[in-house]
Amino acid sequence: MYRLVFILTTVAACVVWVGADAFAQTDEFQLPPVKLKPDRPTKAKPIPPTPDEREAPKETPPEEDPLKAPKKAPPVVAKPAETPEAPSGGGPTEPPAKLPGPAEPTPKTPPKSRADAVKEAEEFFGIPEKKPVTPPETPTVTPADLPMPKPVAEPKPGQPAVLAVPDETKPPAAPGEAETPPRPIDLQAETIEAQVGPKVEADLTGLGEVGLVEEVARTRKAYGRALAALNDFYTARGAMHKIEWAASEMAAFEKVPKIQYLLVAELAGPDLKPSRSIEAADQLYTEGLHYKDYPAFPPGKKDYLKVALEKFQTIIEKYPQSDKIDDAAFRMGEIYGGWYFQDFARAVQSYQRCWEWNPESEHPALFNAAKIYDEKLKNRVKAVELYNRVVAETADEGKINEAQNRLKALTGR
Repeated sequence: MYRLVFILTTVAACVVWVGADAFAQTDEFQLPPVKLKPDRPTKAKPIPPTPDEREAPKETPPEEDPLKAPKKAPPVVAKPAETPEAPSGGGPTEPPAKLPGPAEPTPKTPPKSRADAVKEAEEFFGIPEKKPVTPPETPTVTPADLPMPKPVAEPKPGQPAVLAVPDETKPPAAPGEAETPPRPIDLQAETIEAQVGPKVEADLTGLGEVGLVEEVARTRKAYGRALAALNDFYTARGAMHKIEWAASEMAAFEKVPKIQYLLVAELAGPDLKPSRSIEAADQLYTEGLHYKDYPAFPPGKKDYLKVALEKFQTIIEKYPQSDKIDDAAFRMGEIYGGWYFQDFARAVQSYQRCWEWNPESEHPALFNAAKIYDEKLKNRVKAVELYNRVVAETADEGKINEAQNRLKALTGR
């Protein structure tokens, strides 16, 4: 039994070995031959230059013309010395001559510094040499160079002059040196002032009566608005004692009488009579009409009207006998009753002076005054009175018809 198993095992092994050998000898599974790469020659790493050689710029030799360049001699190759043959005899032999060895290394020149290299480059390219800049010498200040102190005030006769003693704590400033401004002490006040900004005060130089009175009226209104705003500010924060202060000042401001400085009745009474022609007054009246009717847009138009008022007022004040006083009063009434001023009290006073000074004036002063009392001032009694005078004293049919219509509307008759 054991022999049978051994024989079968041996036969199986032989079969496997024969099959594997036949399988390996087939061309199907032959691997391609491996090509080995030749050994690459190892390159020697370059030696890094020294710091001096690295900084110095490399000089580029000038290009040479190959036709004009001299031909270089071929290099001389040193032949080895012939060794003498030894004599055939048996005498003493001389020592052989010394063979030429490798050439001795040339001594290495020291590297150039950066400054020498830059200098050579500048000489080669023709760059001019830079001269060192020397700082200016500060002049030494002596006591004789300082200005003499000026007297504080002019001395009285018989007394020596009092000189301003310089501050010993501060060194004297050199001539030409600007003094540094002192540092502000109150920084909070300076900050508030910078935020608010400087207040531009009104220039009152050259203003006539009209301009000055207008400035008074403007500041009066601004003062009242500021008091009311201050009262509201304290009320919102509950500062009771300050509210009482503002309220008391507002009450006092309301009691101050508001004077009408530009009423024509104050400038001249109703007894003036235009009697003669004055050339200066005629010129002023012409200029006043020019400024009154000058075409301009607000707010520039109001400035022209102020100039016209000045012209007309000058006629009434300086030339009360001129035949232009009633005309100037009527033009002043038109300006005051217009859109830019709307001062109807002054307008009515101007119209009244016009018909008082010249009852036969060609201007409709009575009708204009009656219309202001009727429409603007809501004074029915005065309006009816003047409308009746228009019907009785005016020759203009159009004004008479308008006056009668208004009388019917106001009285019902």
